[in-house]
Amino acid sequence: MIDPNNVIPKYYQLANILRQQIENGDFQPNDAIPSERKLEERYNLSRPTIRQAIDLLGTQGYLYRVHGKGTFVSPPKLQK
Repeated sequence: MIDPNNVIPKYYQLANILRQQIENGDFQPNDAIPSERKLEERYNLSRPTIRQAIDLLGTQGYLYRVHGKGTFVSPPKLQK
């Protein structure tokens, strides 16, 4: 859960939770993650905080967005 008293920003805590779920296989490649509204209810966070976490994971290559469809888990990248 999100600890509001932690010095780590809330968006980063949420990003870590989602990243762990992806790495543990809770979300498979190309699966949709819960909507911003559902994440808002589950973690009691504001939508801008949730968007910031999703944007961070998108930048790191864990998620991608499809306009009008949602946010999805990126397939693993090939390693050399």
